Amino acid sequence: MGAMRLCFLLFCLFLVSVSSVKKLNNIDDLRNSGYGRPHPRHGLQLIFWFAQRVVVDQNNNRFSLNFNPIEHVYGFHLFRNGEVILPLLSSRQSYYSVGNLNYRHANALPEYVRRFYRNNNLPERNMDRLMISLEENSSLRTSRVFVTAHNRNRNDFNSSETYEIDPALILQIRQTYSCTNYGISSTSNHDNDNEDDDTEEKRCSQFLTETGYSSNYCKNPNNRRKKRSPYSQCNAYEGIKLQIKTTTQGYSKLIWKIPADIMKNYKYLYIDICQNTYSSDQEPTQVRKTYFLIHESSGALDTSVSLNDGLQPQLRLYTSSSNYYLFNKPYLWYGPEFDGANKVIPIRIKGFDASLQLYAGHGKACARLYIKKTFSDWKTVLYYSWVGFYKSSQDKNDGYDTYQYAVNFAMIDNTTIKNYDIYQYDSSLAMAPGVQIRFLLDKKYNNVLARTTPWESDEKVTSVCDKGNLQPKPSSTWSYPEFFYEPEFFDANNVIPIKIQMYDAGLQLFTKDGKACARLYIKKSFTDWKTTFYYSWVGFYTSSQEAHKYYSTYQYAVDFEKMGDGTNNFDVYQFKSELAIAPGVEVRFLMDKSYDKKLVETEPWKSG
Repeated sequence: MGAMRLCFLLFCLFLVSVSSVKKLNNIDDLRNSGYGRPHPRHGLQLIFWFAQRVVVDQNNNRFSLNFNPIEHVYGFHLFRNGEVILPLLSSRQSYYSVGNLNYRHANALPEYVRRFYRNNNLPERNMDRLMISLEENSSLRTSRVFVTAHNRNRNDFNSSETYEIDPALILQIRQTYSCTNYGISSTSNHDNDNEDDDTEEKRCSQFLTETGYSSNYCKNPNNRRKKRSPYSQCNAYEGIKLQIKTTTQGYSKLIWKIPADIMKNYKYLYIDICQNTYSSDQEPTQVRKTYFLIHESSGALDTSVSLNDGLQPQLRLYTSSSNYYLFNKPYLWYGPEFDGANKVIPIRIKGFDASLQLYAGHGKACARLYIKKTFSDWKTVLYYSWVGFYKSSQDKNDGYDTYQYAVNFAMIDNTTIKNYDIYQYDSSLAMAPGVQIRFLLDKKYNNVLARTTPWESDEKVTSVCDKGNLQPKPSSTWSYPEFFYEPEFFDANNVIPIKIQMYDAGLQLFTKDGKACARLYIKKSFTDWKTTFYYSWVGFYTSSQEAHKYYSTYQYAVDFEKMGDGTNNFDVYQFKSELAIAPGVEVRFLMDKSYDKKLVETEPWKSG
């Protein structure tokens, strides 16, 4: 009996320790916590970056993501919480972690997150992590965000450096460190190409300074270094900018800016273009492709190196002629590795569990398809679907340079993602600024389900960290993620509408007078919706476990009642059922009188 009591007490203490994660509510809390400091840690940079890429639902304290973590974008991967450093989750929830800069997909993170990792060999350069909780049926929303850090020189995590991030802190970061809006640029200037990135980096630098982060340090340059890791440098070297872009023929364009002090203090300056090859998520092998002697502090140079994933510029600095001719080790500074997708994440193919991505391979434009493994019949459903390759976003749909049917894409065997299979096609079109790919549903030219951002486009859009972009506008088109916001309605248990597959329409469960009700959002441009949905119906169910035919009640979509003028872009229709609202109630949209064509279902109603 005594042993059982002891076990019970230990279990209670365990639960208390798990549930007592400290919460950071504002920037003052973050500053006082000391998290992510000092140099070369990157935890503060991760928090700043995350704040720019999520939307906060202030009514529900939830985050909406503009990316899908389970596709491994930005290096997100499943975190099993084996040490129980974070609160325990239900069986239908999982944690995903980002911040391990060893991961191949982490190359898509911004330059300001990765800079010190490349140019430092201290263990602190890769110790910080950011975690989010995801529900099984919603990989684009999260209710909780945490940060933590590894114990130095160990693989476990430090509970004293584990914090929960309050949504109010994310909002404060976005509002305080907003970026400038940019208009349309008609020039082809590579400095302008990076203007938005530079602005976000400057805001991050301001954020780091005001939260107590400093990189003002200097290490002994005679320290031994690991393979491919340069000597630790003083912060003056941070002014170096090395970048690889593309020419009009699919080759690498080298762009550089080097501070005047460095140009003055070194006898010889070389920039190498190296190719990193990955066999795993560990250190890559590196081969020098070409090199250039630099005489000017800034410039751009077209090279003969084909554009390819893993290319990396490297600056070699020699202090004297003897240092160069005696083959002494130079000072080194690494620029960012070129990301084959140009750091653009896959875009959702409207209506399907699939995504599309433009990719550069050996100087050619390539396309990747991410197909969710549960979409097992995709080759039947998308049998006539094809991907067109276009030299410009201004080209008409029938003005493609080349194309390939989706079913003819080849599976990439050496890429593993738990929930997705990846297929790729390498076209003959040279990668160049403006190149775009589009996914079309069938042999017609009007059913475009996805189109990528034009490669190195001159078209400027509002920066992601602009404070005017805190919420997606209701007037925006359907985009990734697949839901939209209608903030004037607060009777839906803080659950936003869910998109109806393949159509410009949404479904929402809400309550009125204690009854379960359904709301349809129909885009005003969807003028023939009553013909398309003539046999479609919405079923009301007391549980998500009920088969489609065991509805409590139903109503045809065309019989829903129109509510006023709706919103700018959507008409709103409602139906009030006789089913009492209760935990577990959900509504489903079925395409016709059969029971096997469910297009969408809402989340089960939650108490409170």
